Amino acid sequence: MTDQPEQQPAPLHVFLSDAAEAALTQLRPGELDVVEKLVERLALYPRLGIPVPGGTDPEVDDYTARTDPASDTGDRISVVYRVHEGMKSVFVTWVIAGP
Repeated sequence: MTDQPEQQPAPLHVFLSDAAEAALTQLRPGELDVVEKLVERLALYPRLGIPVPGGTDPEVDDYTARTDPASDTGDRISVVYRVHEGMKSVFVTWVIAGP
């Protein structure tokens, strides 16, 4: 046993698709805040979401994650993303908000 703190892995790079970027511009401030917090967590814990089966690339894993409720609307936003370990990156493909 050592007294050294456990090393946290280096965060992955997070990229947003054009569609995800466009969706962010439509969110209310509280919704945008919870999406940004989720994206920050995904950089450290990329397998936080629910796996989406059926991907065609064996080096890429697809996931869906939901935010905490937004402070202003109470809504939860879905974020669809891909994890590419080889490239040390998370690629957010969709940000889905609405009823």
